[in-house]
Order: sequence, then C-alpha cells, then structure tokens
Amino acid sequence: MVPRKSKILSISLKERKKNTYIVTTTSGDRFEVSEDVIIASSLHKNKEISETELNKILFSENYFRVKEAALVLLNYRMRSKKELRLRLIKKGYRKDIIDKAINELEEKRWIDDEKFGLAFSRDQISRNKIGPIALKYKLREFLDSIELINQISTKIYSEIEIDNIILQVLQKYTPDNINSDEKLKRKLINKLKRKGHYWQDIEGALTKYLDL
Repeated sequence: MVPRKSKILSISLKERKKNTYIVTTTSGDRFEVSEDVIIASSLHKNKEISETELNKILFSENYFRVKEAALVLLNYRMRSKKELRLRLIKKGYRKDIIDKAINELEEKRWIDDEKFGLAFSRDQISRNKIGPIALKYKLREFLDSIELINQISTKIYSEIEIDNIILQVLQKYTPDNINSDEKLKRKLINKLKRKGHYWQDIEGALTKYLDL
C-alpha cells in the first residue's frame, strides 16, 4: 500500500475489458479502475495520492462494480432486496458495499419489495393457482419482513377472489364427475391443500361448484 504519498506513473486501458484502466504508482501499486471512477476521482498521470485517498478510490471502484452487477441482474427481471443481496454476496463482493449500493438503488426505486412481491404473487397465482399459505411461504424466500408479506397477501387476495382460483382447478372436471367419484373428490381436495389453500376456502368453493 502507499506509505504516505505516491505519484501516479501511468493510466493505461486494459485489454479486452471495456472502460477499465490499470493505474500504477511510484510506490509499486497497480490496480484496476473504471472510467467513471477515474473521472470522479480526477485521476491523471503525475497526480499525488495519499494512502487515505487510495483507499477511497478503491472503495469507489468496488462500489461502482457492485452497482453495475446489481443493475445487470435487475435488467434481467425484477428482484427483491434479499434476493439481490444474496446474488451479489455469491459473486464475492463485500457486504458493506453491497448494502450501500442496494440502499441507493432502493432510494432511486430500482428496487421495490412491495412492487416485486405483488408481481411475483400475481404470477404464482396465475400459473400455479396457489392459496395464501403457499404464497406466504414462497414470499419468505425473497422478503424478510413478515409484515410486508402479510400486507401483500391481503392485498393480492382482495384483488383476486380465492373462490375463482380454486374453481379453475375444479373445472377440469364436471360437477357430476366429482359428485359420483369420492376418490376424485378427495384427490382434488388434497391437491388444493398442497397448493396452500385453507380448508374453509376449499369447502366453500367446492360446495358452490357441485351445486351448479
């Protein structure tokens, strides 16, 4: 590391790595920085930098890389804070820098756990016809706040009637088929339970469907 003050000997573009430069100093340090950090830190040949300044430059570079990696992940699809943090940790980035980057992205509305939770819930209900029990369980994989999970579940099932979700499963068979086959009825009830529906909701929707 730089003992007190050192001078930048050279700043050269790194081959096969876009917008990345290699900086060398008179003290023997050699490190990579992005073009954004070079501009933000006003780095140039013969500039003197202290150890403290070098540490700030390296922190800025790490921060830039973390934020860049986060934005790449977010460009693929919407993600929760929890999911994004775990993905960045797996990439080997420092946790303190990850948290700082995620806070900034959240402030800029690039990350919104409620919006993510609602979109995720609609997709799961549409594709898998799941009920409140299963939805809350699945949301725990992406969200830490139990309060937020409960809010999302309440909101989503006020938009989408549980009866209608259950009926989509039942309607694969006619009421007559189900009424005449106790084994089939039990099979459907167990299937709906596995999908995370409460018994009272299953019973209510089943009774309504069989009375058609």
